[in-house]
Formats: sequence, C-alpha cells, structure tokens
Amino acid sequence: MQHSIAKFSWVFVAGIFLFSCKKEVSTETSTQFRLLTPEQTGITFQNQLTSSPENNILEYLYFYNGGGVAAGDINGDGLTDLYFTGNQVPNKLYLNKGNFQFEDITESVGVSGDGGWSTGVTMADVDGDGLLDIYVCQVGGLPGIEGKNKLYLNLGEGKFREAGAEFGLDFKGYSTHAVFFDYDRDGDLDMYLLNHNIKSPEVFAKARVRAKIDPSGDKLFKNLASEGEIGFEDVTEVSGIYSSILGFGLGVSTEDFNGDGWLDIYVSNDFTENDYLYLNNQDGTFREALNEFMPSTSRYSMGNDAADLNGDGMPEIFTTDMLPEDPEIWMKSVGEDKAEVYQVKEQFGYQDQYVRNHLQLNRGENGFSEIALFAGVHASDWSWSPLIFDMDNDGLSDIHVTNGIVKRPNDLDFIQYSQDSYAGISIEELRKKQIDMLPSLKISNFAWKNQGGLQFKNEAKSLGLDQESYSNGSLYADLDNDGDLDLVINNLDQPAFLYQNQAEKFGNNFLRIDLKSTGQNIFGIGSQVILFSGTEKWTQRISTSRGFQSGPSTTLVFGLGKITSLDSVQVNWADGTSEIFPKTPVNLSLKLAQGQGKSFEKLTEANISKDSFPQINWTHQEKNEVDFIKREYLAPKSYSKMGPALAVADVNGDGLDDFYVGGAKDQPGVLFLQKSDGHFEEIPNPMFVQLAKAEDVVAEFADFNGDGFLDLFIGSGGNEYESRALFNFDRIFFGEGNGNFRFSMNSLPPIGENTSCIAIHDVDGDGDLDLFVGSAVKTGDYGASPKSSLLINQGNGQFRDETQLWLESGSDLGMVNTAKWADLDGDGKAELILSGDWQGLRVFELSPEKKLSEIKPQGLEFSAGWINTIQVADLNGDGRLDILTGNLGLNSKLKASLEKPVWLYHHDFDGNGQADPLIFHYMGDKLVPFATRDDLIRQIPGIKRQHNSYQDYSKIRTPGDLFPKEEIQKARKLPAYEFRSGVYFQAADGSFEFIPFPSEAQWSPIFAVEVDEQTGTIYLGGNSSDFRVDLGKSLNIGILAFRWDQSLWLEAEKIRNPKPVLSVVEASEVRNLKFLKTNKGNQLLGAQNNGSLVWIK
Repeated sequence: MQHSIAKFSWVFVAGIFLFSCKKEVSTETSTQFRLLTPEQTGITFQNQLTSSPENNILEYLYFYNGGGVAAGDINGDGLTDLYFTGNQVPNKLYLNKGNFQFEDITESVGVSGDGGWSTGVTMADVDGDGLLDIYVCQVGGLPGIEGKNKLYLNLGEGKFREAGAEFGLDFKGYSTHAVFFDYDRDGDLDMYLLNHNIKSPEVFAKARVRAKIDPSGDKLFKNLASEGEIGFEDVTEVSGIYSSILGFGLGVSTEDFNGDGWLDIYVSNDFTENDYLYLNNQDGTFREALNEFMPSTSRYSMGNDAADLNGDGMPEIFTTDMLPEDPEIWMKSVGEDKAEVYQVKEQFGYQDQYVRNHLQLNRGENGFSEIALFAGVHASDWSWSPLIFDMDNDGLSDIHVTNGIVKRPNDLDFIQYSQDSYAGISIEELRKKQIDMLPSLKISNFAWKNQGGLQFKNEAKSLGLDQESYSNGSLYADLDNDGDLDLVINNLDQPAFLYQNQAEKFGNNFLRIDLKSTGQNIFGIGSQVILFSGTEKWTQRISTSRGFQSGPSTTLVFGLGKITSLDSVQVNWADGTSEIFPKTPVNLSLKLAQGQGKSFEKLTEANISKDSFPQINWTHQEKNEVDFIKREYLAPKSYSKMGPALAVADVNGDGLDDFYVGGAKDQPGVLFLQKSDGHFEEIPNPMFVQLAKAEDVVAEFADFNGDGFLDLFIGSGGNEYESRALFNFDRIFFGEGNGNFRFSMNSLPPIGENTSCIAIHDVDGDGDLDLFVGSAVKTGDYGASPKSSLLINQGNGQFRDETQLWLESGSDLGMVNTAKWADLDGDGKAELILSGDWQGLRVFELSPEKKLSEIKPQGLEFSAGWINTIQVADLNGDGRLDILTGNLGLNSKLKASLEKPVWLYHHDFDGNGQADPLIFHYMGDKLVPFATRDDLIRQIPGIKRQHNSYQDYSKIRTPGDLFPKEEIQKARKLPAYEFRSGVYFQAADGSFEFIPFPSEAQWSPIFAVEVDEQTGTIYLGGNSSDFRVDLGKSLNIGILAFRWDQSLWLEAEKIRNPKPVLSVVEASEVRNLKFLKTNKGNQLLGAQNNGSLVWIK
C-alpha cells in the first residue's frame, strides 16, 4: 500500500503543477461559455457546401448532414488536438499549442481526406502502438462523389500514413461513423461501422428484410492483432449484426446496457427501420433485443449518446429527432403517421416510433423507461448531435444538442407543392424550382441544464450557447486542461464553433482522469470509471464515439460540485478486470495505470428468488380496434381498451378469496375458485360464453338480492357499440353460494351506455345495496357527457333508474371514469366521489330530502385532469380519509397547470350533425390547437378552404381563429389543470391539499391504485397504448410501491435506482389491482389489458 500512496502523492503534485502553471486566457464575457473567433484560435475550418444539379438534397437525402469532429492528443504533449471533416472541403487537423491556440498541420502530416465526401471521424489507437490514429468515414458511389474510408496511422514525430487497405478498413459505400471498442475482450480494438442506405425510404419493406445482408448495411470488423495478424476481418454475418437495405444509421454508442460487464451496441436508424439494441452474448456474437427492453424509440433517429444521467451507475440512452419546440414550425412540419399507416407499420413488424427525442432511463434488468417528455428534452428541432456531460461541474450531467438544416424537406407546404402537377416543365427546371422553394431557417442549439430529479431546462442563451447556426457534429473536451469541458461544433456554411468553458467561476470541484491499460488497448478505450464519495457516485466510460459523426477525447472529466475528497476510484477495465484506487483529493489530474490499483472481482446482483405464485393460464385478448380510425379523428385517446374487469371475493364461503376476470369483446370472462392447496380452478359458466360479445370493463361481487350469497355485477363498455346496443347492457348474475352463478335478464334497467365504473352503497337506507353506474364516453361523440345512472334496489335484486330523482344535475355528470362511496366528513353517511376526463374530483352528499347534492370542498376546485381511478384511505393516520388519484401523468406532450390549462371545446362547429372535439394546449407561452391541419380537415373539410396552407394554419392561436365567435360561445368548454397522479390529503376543516406521487409515478398514466392497510403501502399500476399517435403510447412503468410517512414518500423518489415491484418489461397495461386472501397470506393480483394476470406479493 505504501507504493500506491507514493504514486498518488506524485500524481497530486503533478496535478498542482499542471494547473498552477497554466497561462490564463481572458474571461471578459459574463456568460459561462465564451465563443472564440477563428482569429483568436487559428481554427478557420468551415464546412462550406454548394448544391448543384447533380448533388443536392433531392438527389442525396443526406446532403446537409454535415461533418464531424474528433479530439485526442496525437503527439503526447498533454494537450487535446482536433480533427474536422468536410463534405466538399478538405478535412483539417489542428494541433493544440496551449491557451486555445491551434495550428493547422493537415498538409504537413497528410490527413486531408484526399478530396472525398467525409462524414464521421474517430481517434483511436488502432494498431496498439500507444499513438492515436485517425479513422475517417466517407461517402462513395454517388455522382461526382468517389471516396472510401481512410485509416491514418500515427507514426509519431508528426507523421501519418494512410493504411485503410492494409488493415481491411477501406470500406467504400455510404458510411456515417465508426466506433472502436473491444467487444470480445481479446485486448485489441474492434470496429463497428455505421452506414446508411441511399434508396428512397418512403416505401418500406416488411421488417423481416433486415435479416438479408446488403453492401450498404452496417458492418462489424474484428481486429486480428490478438491472433498475431495485422488487419481486420468482416464478421458481420456471423456475429448477429443486421446489415440490410433498411438501415439508415445516424448514431452509434457502445456501453454495457444490461450490466453484465460486456460492451453492447446501440444504433439509431433514420426513417422506418427500428433502432438496434445489440446485447453482447459474450461469445463474439450479439442479440438484437430492442423490443424486449424499450417501449418506443425516435422515428427519425439521428445521433445518440449513452451515459449515466441520474447517478445510479447505469447508462441512459438519448436519441435526437426532428420535433420543433416552436409551435409555428411544428404546425407546418411533418409529424406523426396517420393511425392507419401506424397500424400497417406495426403489422409489418416495426417497433413503436415517435417524432421526438427519446430519453431512455436505464432500469437494469427491468428494461428502459422513456421519459423525454417528463424531463423536458423531447423537442430540439432538426437535431443531430446529443452530448451528455457536466457543463458546470456541479455534479449533475447536462445535455447539449446541435441542430439545424440548410433546407427543410419536411416542410408540409413544400411537400404539397412537390406533389402538384407541373406539365411542360423540364426535370432540371422542376428540381431547381423545388430546391429554391425549400425553406431555410437558422436556430440556436439547445443546452439543457440538469435541475435535479431528471428535470431539464434549456439554458442556451444564459450560457452563451445560443448563436444561430446549422450545426452538425460536436464534442466536449478539456482543451486548456483547467478541469472543465469546452465545446467544439462543426457547422455548415459558417466557421466551426469553439466555446471556452469558464465554469471555474462557480467554484465547483472536479477530477480529470486518464487511463493506461495493458495490452494493445493502451488508452483503456471502453473502460468504466466510478468515483465514490459517501452515498454518491459518478460514472463515466471512455468511448471513441458520441453524438453525431464525432468522437471525444479519452480524458475523462468529472464534475463534483462541492465534494472536497473522494473515498475511492473504481476502474472496470475493458478486459473485464476491476481495480480500486485509494482515497484521493479533487481538482487535479490522475493517470491511473492498470495493475497499480487493488484488484477485486466486480460483484453482480444476485437473483432474488420470488415466491412461487399460482399459475393461471389466462390472457386478456383485445381486438385492437381504434376509435379514432373508425369514427373520431380528433379524439386524443381510445376507450376501447378499458378492461379487463377484476372482482375479488370469497364466493363459496371457504375462507379463501376467488376472483372473476372479464374478457374483451368476443372473449368470455372467467371465474376462478381458489382451492386449499393454493391453485385456482376455472369454473365454467355457459352464460359467460353466450355473452362474450360484450366487453367486460368493470365487475364487483356483492349480495344484491339479500339471500346471503354473493352476486356478480358486470359492466359492459369499451366503446365497441352504439348506445343501447344489445351487448352494451350491464349484467347481474345471482350467486348460489357454491361458485355457480345464474344470469338474471331483467334485473337491470336497459341503459346500454359505455359503463366505466360502479360504486355500491345503500343509498336510500332500506338495507339493500344500490348502484351508481358511471359512463366515460358516448360512442362516436368524444367530449359529450354520457348518461351515468343511480340505480335503486327494489329489495330483491331488481333495480330501477332513479337518477333524476336523486341527482340534482341528473345524469349529465361528464365523462366519468371512476367513482367511490366513502364517509369523507365522518358524519356516518357516505358521500359519492367521482371523477374522469376533463373534470376534477366531485363530491356529492346525501341530504335528508333524499337528494345527492354536489358540494365543493376547498382544494378540489382545480383538480380537473384526465383522472382514471380514485381510491380512498387514511394514509397519514389522522383519522380522516384522503383521496388517491391516478391521472395522465407528466410524460406527455399535453402539459396542464392552473396558469396554462388544456382546453376542450365540444360543439358541432360545421353543422353536419356530428360534434367536433377541439383541444387547445400551450406550447411554451403560445396556445395552439393540438390537432394537425390534416386531422382537422378530415373532421371538418371546410378548414381546407379557410386555411389553405400549413403556413397559414401555423398562425392559429385561439378557437376564434377557426370559427365564428357565436359558434365558440355555443361550445362546451372544459379545462384540465392537473395531470399529476397523487393524493389529496384531507385537513381537519374538510379542505384538501394535493401532494403528487413521486416522479416515477408520473412517467405513465395510472389506472390502478390499491392500498395495503396493514403497512400503508400504496401499489400503483398503469401504462396505456390507448392514445392517438400524436401523443404516443405510454408504457414506462412497472407496478410501483410507495409509502407515505409524515411529509415525504418512503421508498419513493427512486430517481437514483428505481426498482419497481414488477418491472417495465414484465408489466404492460395494468388496469386493476386487487388483494386476495390465500393460503400464503395476502397476495396482490394485477389484471393487464391485452396481457396476462400478474401476481405481485
């Protein structure tokens, strides 16, 4: 150990010398980042691009993708040098002379690219001699563009030689980028080559085509150095890598995504093809596993980065897309597919994809949760290079994104113009006309600062990073060795940006680390470094590729905030070994050599054995019919996937709970009786089969006819049938106490609405049970108020509709999703609590006059949202009941608040006999329609004449811009103020205070809430595929468990290391959670829409 201490003392002194002797540059600007001019730095590179009849964006779709930039110390002087790639201009290599002074040495060392169309660039020690080499990707095979990839070997003493052919890496085709990494742990660097197709992506093939090898596909090259040979072997086909015509690869990252210690690969693909998540099989092959671990990806996936954002040591994945933040640009740009097209893609075998950035939060073996909308990083316009790094050394990782394109081919007016007929005009003239019409717009890049709790805010302007540009490749590097990360960006048609980071003004601490590995991978590429201080840790990995077409330095820089010392530094080397280095101070530069730390075996989490749960072979099977394809183009979500119903009770009196689970349309429900040995037996019932045309949405057991046996109420809905249709009627089955149930045809009045919930209570005090039956939607008329009913038991299980007698407002109660009876005020009489879409929590109390009158408790006035479910319990033990709500959540394009509500206008605006539901919401500070122009025209064709261009439509800010004032005044106007799921805690005066559930519970809609009264634990289930494509499916949580204690959630925030009770991978769309008494104690049963039953506890 004395040797280690002496070594670290030497490094510490070296670090002090390095930073104290550095010449300081001027820091005159007040912003954190200072843009240095070419005159100041000597970096004059400018990727100037000129289109021609032969080469333009219509002939080559990636004409404006631009170039990349790579960083590395090519001469070993301790300073990071830069290499820029150009498309129609020579590449440039700049030697760092210190103090942000750079010298162009391109010609003298011979690395200009030989005039080819260069794209991505990587620095790595390819031949294992301890010197960084340069690998340049090029496009070859287009008219006037002939190039092939170049490998420039660093010979030392300022000399390079091109050796692509010698090493078998002179690929000719359409390369985007390359990443070097040791995928087989043999000690040398292998290479994944990211390529793109040039064929039209508009007509897509079935996904199975990806199994066919094509020259334009991606490639995996194995380095043969460990076998004593010079060069690389193409092992694409035998390794399990897809290399087909479907690939339009624009981003690649290597990381250990599943925590097994081996490097995996993530590829982001443009257009229709899925992204690829290749998991390393540890035998030289990979398994593509995207659909097993991710709910959705970006549709036009561009660059990507992989790094730990939340301090749990697991890498997140951030991919960029083209969704504009500015609503005017958004409303006139290509958006999501129409629902019909989306379904065809699903049938063809493609994964769910949406036009927005995606932030995949790594949950380890539990898969990924996609939370870009929650985090606020979903929209950054035409985006290229995302970089995850700590901009100000506060210990939190931030996100920088470059964006911009010279000509915008996704402009909808341009697309419409291009589809028009132009007889008598030559192809050349038409092409020129089309290119001239393409709009151009410079905007600034995005710099999202981490606010904590996985919340981000674009601070580009305040940081000094808001210059308007067409920016492509980018990297971060500590160019002046002062301990913060500077930023370098390759632009089109303007000089490259070099930003000096002046983070030292904040007084945050840092640690710089370089690795020296044994074997041929001397720079430790692929190795992971973890810093520990108390309960906190910071994790980074050395990679040769990040963002878009670019590669960072092999030097790692950790921001530590106010941490003044570290307990230890752990290095997980690329060869699979691990070492710990002792406690170290901060604000210095460490060089850690393999073999000089304390070696140990990296621990992996043991598999936790689960209790053996009963095996029940039953799966809910939806028809997957979508409302807004069939009849409602403007409805934001479908109501055809509300089941399955789940009811629990001991129906045969043996002391063990049994359950009924409802089927979807054309699927009979099933009654399961629990046996003494713990297994469940299905009890056949012919009437369940005969009535299978109905969709079972809700079910409850209760003794409705007073014979001492439990009966079964089943509510039908799902928006499958028109009102009063035969199979839209609810049903009662009278129990015989032995598991047999007989159907009673005439016990319920023939209401026939879409039942969504029932609440059972003796309303009239006559000793029998009455029913409140809620309805969520009127078939074919989203936003209308369907008929909800109060059914009074006549004493023998026969019910009469007395809604008008009891409810002052009658049956017009809005879109009711959920209802409960509970004694909120403790007076011994239960109140009716209900809620749903576009309404808040509503409370009705029973008056002596036998009326249900609505009361307005303080604190519930602005609770309106899209509430799916409510539960009532005394969570804080104060003797008063609180109300738990499952809502839409915060991981949605729709954002609601008291100041900026979401509005629904419901009215037949065009007088065609069909009401039109118009939703307006805020994007930033602008109120805009949620519907696209195309969808609005499908519903109201007259809009096409009124707003004859997308440009015109993008100016709409109020309903009054669409329809006359008198029509707006006739509309039913409904707000949504609160989309968070949470608890309304009741105070002593009967008022309520809202406390949202922890962040994780806001990542998807919550449909099921169950409380374990013995422990106070709250179980939540949710997820939804019911939304229209514009909103996208939300499948980001498992089954969650939280507990309230005084003023905080225990086991709750789960931002550091979220581990749901049931993982995202295991839990799909949970609609019901119910406790059952079993021979093993209480167990929680979950019923999933279009999925199996799941046991939780």
